[in-house]
Amino acid sequence: MPTPELWRSVVWTRGSGCRDLAALLADGEAVPVDDDLRSACIAERARLLVARKLTSFDLVSAAVPVDFAAAAVAGVVAAVGPGPHSALAALVAQRLADSIGIPGSLVSASPAPDQDEAVEATLAEIAALVPDLPAKIVRASSARLLVGTFPPGTLLVVGAPGGSWLQRQFFGPGRKLIVGSQGGAVVVRAAPVRCFQEMLEPDALGAGLLVREARRLLQGDAAPVVADGRLVGVVRRSALLEAFPEDSIGSIAEDPVFVSEEDPVEAALEVAAFVRPVPVVDGSGRLTGVMPG
Repeated sequence: MPTPELWRSVVWTRGSGCRDLAALLADGEAVPVDDDLRSACIAERARLLVARKLTSFDLVSAAVPVDFAAAAVAGVVAAVGPGPHSALAALVAQRLADSIGIPGSLVSASPAPDQDEAVEATLAEIAALVPDLPAKIVRASSARLLVGTFPPGTLLVVGAPGGSWLQRQFFGPGRKLIVGSQGGAVVVRAAPVRCFQEMLEPDALGAGLLVREARRLLQGDAAPVVADGRLVGVVRRSALLEAFPEDSIGSIAEDPVFVSEEDPVEAALEVAAFVRPVPVVDGSGRLTGVMPG
């Protein structure tokens, strides 16, 4: 589930409207990134990428402006449903309403009375994330009819294709919007929270450090062990207490357990059952952080 923390680190690529949209969403200065998106997002601990189009890149949540011009927007509406990206659409709509100083709202479509109850339940769940935005259900059998109810100058925020009937209504072949909102659109896609976004700076012990020194330095119950920056093991306080003072840490360390920077945070919770803090490594095995667990 996306959270308001995603505004802490917003990055953007070149493309029409990307810089302006990123500036409105960011809590601070949005950062431009180059073609190496994976490395750039990890380096910036990015939580939201504003890009000119949706691609297969799904390391972080994304927002794509379509015919977006902030000066022409008179209001913002998030069209939401039971799909996986509607929560992000709601948060983006509220953020834009607050940043631009325009009215914002949530809307969902129910094509028939027998679907009203399910639509109402979904809308209530999403509305709880953005209590300042009024929410309503519109009787509409298509996205075109729904957008036709919007006031002039309305910016549409909608989840990427897939998931709900409503989201699929907005997209056709090539994942292009089939309905044009007068104020443009922002298409969003949510991604899981990753370890690199939540990790802390690592406190590690060198493999050559003596046990007597490590007993003094170790703050918690365990610590990563590194050699030339690479994770080579984990040492526990209990092992330090049992070892000879002149032993090296490397000689008593356990085999390393870890997660990668790109793993969802749920993976760290599983590893935390074995050791805490959980070491986080990059693609070459370098220790880049720890998860409290």
